[in-house]
Amino acid sequence: MLSFSATDSYSDWSLSLCSNAGCSGDIPLSAATALSLPWLVVEKAQIENGDVINFQAMDILLKDGEGNTIDYLSVNGFVDQEDMNCEPAYSWQASGAQTSSKTISRRPDGTGGWPTEPPKGNADKPTQGGSNNNSGGGNNLGGFEVLVPATGSVCAPVEVTIRALNQGGNLLAGYSGQIAVQTSSGSGNWAAGSADVPAGVLAPNPDTDNNGGVTYQFVPADGGAVSLALSNATADELTIQVTELSGVESQSSAIQFLENAFLVESSDVNGLDIVAERDHQFVVRAVRRDPVNGECGSIPDYEGSIGLKAWLSRTGDDPGGNAPGLNNGTSTAGVANALPSANNLSLNFMGGEASFSLVTSDVGQYELNLLDDTSGIVQNVMGSPLPVAGVSDLWTVRPDRFELFVSGNPSASDASGPVFRAAGEAFDVQLAAVGANGTPLASYGQEGTPQGADLTHTLVQPVGPGSEVGLLSGAGLLSGSLFSNGQALVSGVSWNEVGIIALAARNDSYLGATPPVQGLSANVGRFIPDRFELSVSPGELAPFCSTGSPFTYTGQAMSWNLMPEITISAMGPGTYVTRNYTETGFMKLNASGVSRTSPTTDNVQTGLSGALMPVTASIQTGMVTVSSPGQVSYIFSSMDSLVYDKSPDGKVGPFAPSLTLTVTGVVDSDGVVAPLVPVQITPGAPLEVRYGRWHLENVYGPENVVSLSMPFRAEAWNGSRFVEHADDGCSAWSTASISDPEVYHTLSADAGTIGAGSGGPLALQPNGTQGTDALTWDVPGWLEADWDGDGALDDPVGLATFGVYRGHDRVIFWQER
Repeated sequence: MLSFSATDSYSDWSLSLCSNAGCSGDIPLSAATALSLPWLVVEKAQIENGDVINFQAMDILLKDGEGNTIDYLSVNGFVDQEDMNCEPAYSWQASGAQTSSKTISRRPDGTGGWPTEPPKGNADKPTQGGSNNNSGGGNNLGGFEVLVPATGSVCAPVEVTIRALNQGGNLLAGYSGQIAVQTSSGSGNWAAGSADVPAGVLAPNPDTDNNGGVTYQFVPADGGAVSLALSNATADELTIQVTELSGVESQSSAIQFLENAFLVESSDVNGLDIVAERDHQFVVRAVRRDPVNGECGSIPDYEGSIGLKAWLSRTGDDPGGNAPGLNNGTSTAGVANALPSANNLSLNFMGGEASFSLVTSDVGQYELNLLDDTSGIVQNVMGSPLPVAGVSDLWTVRPDRFELFVSGNPSASDASGPVFRAAGEAFDVQLAAVGANGTPLASYGQEGTPQGADLTHTLVQPVGPGSEVGLLSGAGLLSGSLFSNGQALVSGVSWNEVGIIALAARNDSYLGATPPVQGLSANVGRFIPDRFELSVSPGELAPFCSTGSPFTYTGQAMSWNLMPEITISAMGPGTYVTRNYTETGFMKLNASGVSRTSPTTDNVQTGLSGALMPVTASIQTGMVTVSSPGQVSYIFSSMDSLVYDKSPDGKVGPFAPSLTLTVTGVVDSDGVVAPLVPVQITPGAPLEVRYGRWHLENVYGPENVVSLSMPFRAEAWNGSRFVEHADDGCSAWSTASISDPEVYHTLSADAGTIGAGSGGPLALQPNGTQGTDALTWDVPGWLEADWDGDGALDDPVGLATFGVYRGHDRVIFWQER
């Protein structure tokens, strides 16, 4: 994996992989798939020969468009592509055959540290370093920057800032080595400083041996920079040597410790947390060491209005922005960037002390220098004036906060709020580093180590236990180079989920200063799905009867043995399903949003005329339920019915039904649609459709018999004739449905279900008179038939004749005894 910034293009970069099986050749990153920014994943299918991936022994080379090495990874000592003349400025060696993966996750634009947590599932931490663009300097230690004031007082400690630098001269934020710190004079004691409070271990601590030496163990929490306080009671000039155990060493400029000096100390409730556009209170003390008793104290002769020279010493990280002002209570004086030729500041001293306010309108990092070389208050033994000088601690002026604005954002408060974007749809974020009064700070992002921000998000709604935070793409660590006049436009940001979020910007340590600079946007959203995607479970038609071979009669309504089901997935970008869509309030799809059309004919079977068999369907509104996070099931109604219309034209042999229903549209109340419609549903049909009829036999007998039986049965057309329908063991019958004049008989009431196609028989008791009664059985339409050939379907009729017997067609000879 390679970290990928959505705002930059690396289409001319390439990867090549080699193992004992061979090499892949150059694989352009333009062919890779950005599945979820900020990660760019090269799929195995995009490699010419997949066998070159061998985690037992392989190496990977990342190159820019000009063939320069960007990154190199060797696994288990395999170095086929290693260029011995190119020394990568970072650790690149994986540990061995048991290392199944190595996370490479720094930003190709050369900004930001390498993440060390989580460990990504393997024993090795990610390759460490701050840059890999051939200009950032990488992870190897290049030296130290030791920042000291030009002067100090023997009466108070001075602040010494030590910054670890990589080979490119940039801050090595993840440095965790041990250093030895030593004064050139061999005198002085060390303690933790206040400007950049150390998180590591200072030894000895407390330091009271006055030998000018300590060791300090950096830890990642230091961010590559710490401040230490040096107390030196000797009025001498010295430098500070910083040496790493590897032998890398650096030296400070000289510090002149003075018997008479100005001490500049914070008197503000916020200590040294200096925020732009928030005035900060300081006090200046004129101090000296008594030559007789060696005690330090104020110089009481500093009384009244004293003219001083004031100027800044800016660090290499200072952006060179608007200079601060110094307010003495009545007026504000500008501060020069170099020693002025004349006094430019007047302070009102009382008992050797004076107060002033630091007035800022921009970010920066500097020390304040004060010099009195005109008052003559302090003199030497010859009565000649002595200058009195002093330097403040290192001041870092940070932004008060970040302000975030999302263009076109309606800031919905809940699931009924207005829609902002679809999941995965891009939007722009305006980010500003502002002072206490809300003014963008012009120099933010222009520092020597450009300061950016980490743009992240939090989920506002939904808030259920199954709510998904989702992935914010196009955000993450934003380079300081994006900022202009304190503002950055971040284009192409997107969120892959449904709901409402808030954006957060944070810089944990502006130029090493704390607390963090942070800001939170208003609600961003509401986000809705990008689209719906459908998958179909076609269901299955139910037969009327399955006591034998399953069947349904032509003209008889069919319903579902297994109801068709449409799975509707609320989609984000690509193949991502937005899990939050089905959280309470955010699902805007109901059953009426699913449109369907019903079949009007069979797909294949024709009637006697050659036209497709007509079908009448009654499809009811289905039911919507949540099947899984982000997925909705639309289930057809159990009240649905489909009927093959019965007419003489449909008198064809048994056939398997083939019916298709069509989903013509899916839309929710937000207007989210399923673009890939229509979708057809052809339910399973493990049955036959049969053209049937109900048949009553004509009967004859004497008028004086006890009872005359009339057989009846269900019949089905087999393609050439009607035959007894032996598979029907389901059709119910009742004499209540028979229209019978009962002139010559009485019909015995009865009811039941036919078996193997036959039922009854009916029992008719003659009343002793001769004649014929016609019994008409009112049967369901699917058992009617065109008995008289007039093209209309009729109920079956059976004749019962009493007193007349003409014989039976199948009896050749009859003799009565």
